[in-house]
Amino acid sequence: MECTARNMEKPDPTALTDLVRQAQAGNMSAQNELIVAYQARLAGFVYAMLGRSAPVDDLCQDVLIKMLRGLPRLLEPSLFEPWFFRLARNACIDHTRRERWRRMFVFFDPATDDPPVFVDTEKRDRVEALLALLQRLSARDRTLLLMAQEGLSLAEMARATGTTTTTIKTRLHRARERLRELYEKRT
Repeated sequence: MECTARNMEKPDPTALTDLVRQAQAGNMSAQNELIVAYQARLAGFVYAMLGRSAPVDDLCQDVLIKMLRGLPRLLEPSLFEPWFFRLARNACIDHTRRERWRRMFVFFDPATDDPPVFVDTEKRDRVEALLALLQRLSARDRTLLLMAQEGLSLAEMARATGTTTTTIKTRLHRARERLRELYEKRT
């Protein structure tokens, strides 16, 4: 299961609920459709959370496996998307924690860093600046911004984070303002 960058639109909610129910029932074709429908969005979410591409494929695979194993325990199929992105967020947080501990005990190895990718320098600079600024935000703010970018509704984000829509709206506004402030200070 490799996460690839495809342009996939957000699935229709009714069709998604039906697909999740089929996948929960053990339909391998439906499970495969879920993987295909979400792998690109998952890869983008993980990349933005971590700020580097080296662990993206491995973490995507872990999240997709957790998704397949956890589907039978998902009580409300209509809540699949917030549940799925919560799995992804938790996997990123766990990975970051493990990396901190690993860095304490393992020497730096430049061979594990991401190789340079040649793109338009102006575009690359903006993307790198945005990723660097995202990393300066708290994990909670970064998660909310990425969930909003993925098209999750306020209600879905509230369910995924265990808060209210009012709280999400406030936190999301503050996160956007903080990101804007950081970006303006950069120039």
